[in-house]
Amino acid sequence: MAAARGHRAFVAAAVAIAAALLLHAQAWRFICDDAYISFRYAWNLAEHGALEYNLGERVEGYTNFLWVLVLAFGTCLGAPPEALAPWLTQLGALAGAAATVVLVRALRGASGPWRVADLIPAALLAAAPEYVVWAQGGLETAWAAALALAAMAAAASGRWRAAGLLTALAGLTRLDAVLPIGVFVGTWMLGHVLRGTRDRLPRPREALIAAALAAGPLLGHLLLRYAYYGEWLPNTWTIKRHGRLLRDTFGAAYVGAWASALRLVWLAPLALLLRPRHAALVLPAAAVLGYAWSVGGDFMAYGRFLVVATALTAGLVGWLLIEAGERWLGRRGPLVAALVGVALAAVLGVMSRERVKIDRATPAGWLDGRWEGVTAMDRFARERVHVGSWMREHLPADTTITVGAAGALPYASRLRAVDVYGLVDPWPRQVEVKPQTRARPGHQLMAPQAVILARDPDLLCHVGHVGPRRPSPAAAQSRGFGRTMQWACVEPGPVADAREPGGVLDVGYYCCLRPRGRTVGPFSDGAGP
Repeated sequence: MAAARGHRAFVAAAVAIAAALLLHAQAWRFICDDAYISFRYAWNLAEHGALEYNLGERVEGYTNFLWVLVLAFGTCLGAPPEALAPWLTQLGALAGAAATVVLVRALRGASGPWRVADLIPAALLAAAPEYVVWAQGGLETAWAAALALAAMAAAASGRWRAAGLLTALAGLTRLDAVLPIGVFVGTWMLGHVLRGTRDRLPRPREALIAAALAAGPLLGHLLLRYAYYGEWLPNTWTIKRHGRLLRDTFGAAYVGAWASALRLVWLAPLALLLRPRHAALVLPAAAVLGYAWSVGGDFMAYGRFLVVATALTAGLVGWLLIEAGERWLGRRGPLVAALVGVALAAVLGVMSRERVKIDRATPAGWLDGRWEGVTAMDRFARERVHVGSWMREHLPADTTITVGAAGALPYASRLRAVDVYGLVDPWPRQVEVKPQTRARPGHQLMAPQAVILARDPDLLCHVGHVGPRRPSPAAAQSRGFGRTMQWACVEPGPVADAREPGGVLDVGYYCCLRPRGRTVGPFSDGAGP
């Protein structure tokens, strides 16, 4: 009877934590502009059979091959990416929390019935914005983290073939997800060698099969990339490799902001309980932090690159609490550890509520002067979707636009786009540009004016204007493209939007530069300012 009660308590706690995670995720509901880049690749693959951003132009401006394929498959079934992705990201967050719980239990060598204390890592993750925010956003982040954590859990449980396959899936979803898996497996195996428990290690044949399952699909994708795009590395590498110049600015601040938000300093006493066996979680988390620093961090708030580190940290805290309880309190230890874990999750939840308020009060601009919050990202993307929908309806299909944000506006408009930052554009491979050392991560290269004009765009929207009033004609000539430019202002009108404070989204005017003498849809020299 006691076992039955324990099982019911575990199931009830698991359901409650899953519900809390999903409810918390709703407070951060958004789709960011970057997600629409993958949406556009997926749409073109489903509708035209081309894994391209601009049809007829092969540039790999994404790093989430498997995510794009899944979204394309959903599109073929009638679920467009913007509708399917939020559901998948929430499932990914739930899967990642579950994988963390299984991973920690396997590392502890626990056997017998599951206990409520086993769920401490999941409870902490359900309360942490650095994890829950990425249950939204439309990006592959949650699934890449879930697959990486599941691969580690499979390895720790001795399921090596599953570990190999999950490693491949994680790498195909996001290649840098392989880093913490590799560090974990190496640390875990070395630990067993040093402790003399070699019987836990895989047999040579088993290890070779697992390695083949992990490396085979990744090698196949590498060859496919070269055959299709003519490059061994994605175009994103050309852009983001310059992030090393931002290590001491954005990179260091990014890792510091993550540690501060999780209040890791208050968990410092738990460091006294660390033992060599805990390195299996500490070192992979450190590798993720080091990688994020090395690439210059990110401009989005809430630690997108550090989700795996967040999960491993929650797992480590849960592991240490359970061990401390068992050591000092015996049979009552797990119950006390569970209560302490709930208390920590409650503290994180209270802080999260305040952070939501701060974020909601920042619909434009930057949190702490550096990071783009959820509300700002969401508003930006929704505005561009609204304007892009207007463009798709009113502009000729062969119109070419320039953009600085290559996501929502090109996706909604379906127009050919020139990305001045080069993420989805071939120009960075063809032109040598000095990277900027003070720009945001991923925005360090800027196409020279000659490169932009050589593409003969109809509308230059990357130097445009958004606001409640039309800009002056003189302002069109101050954008650096000479006196031959004038404004082409889209006025899409208000639209019902439940996410807006008044229930209505009103962009006002979205204006792009248009070469004088060129008619673009309803815009011509005689059509007014």
